Amino acid sequence: MLIIGGATRNVGKTTFTVKIIEKFSKTHKIVALKVKTIYEGDDFFHGKQRNPLVGKYKITEETDFDSQEDTSKMLRAGAEKVFKLKVKNIHIEEAFNEIIKDLTGNFLYVCESNSLRFAVEPGLFLMIKHKNSEEIKPSAEKLQSKADKIIFTDGKKHDFDIEQITIYNEQFSINK
Repeated sequence: MLIIGGATRNVGKTTFTVKIIEKFSKTHKIVALKVKTIYEGDDFFHGKQRNPLVGKYKITEETDFDSQEDTSKMLRAGAEKVFKLKVKNIHIEEAFNEIIKDLTGNFLYVCESNSLRFAVEPGLFLMIKHKNSEEIKPSAEKLQSKADKIIFTDGKKHDFDIEQITIYNEQFSINK
């Protein structure tokens, strides 16, 4: 599993995630996951909510190749399956287990999330930060010390070459 988190919104997490999926879906089956975690009091970081969460979590499998949703972009990039998870933070592990329980076969997971890192130990955890901002979400602040690599962006380009990411023994890793 590769988890890609972000210090704030709009740092290019999805752009980066799509490039990873494009690279590895040529040789591996990829399941992609985009997580939107709801913490009490953090509405500022999520922008305007079109569909407020009812219950503990909501799992949606993306099947539309033609929309402009981030999950649709992941599907077009080559992921075999793509899920969108909206979840209250205290139910992240339960929701993730619900997603993977029926998946059979050898998949690599590419997940766009900070909060999933609280619940699982991925093969690789990358965090993207804007190089011209000190702003950071509370979840990202708690997790940045667990990042295998912090990647900086200027809003258009990341300072990291995805060719450094490899798969060894069915685990994501970084060539150093």
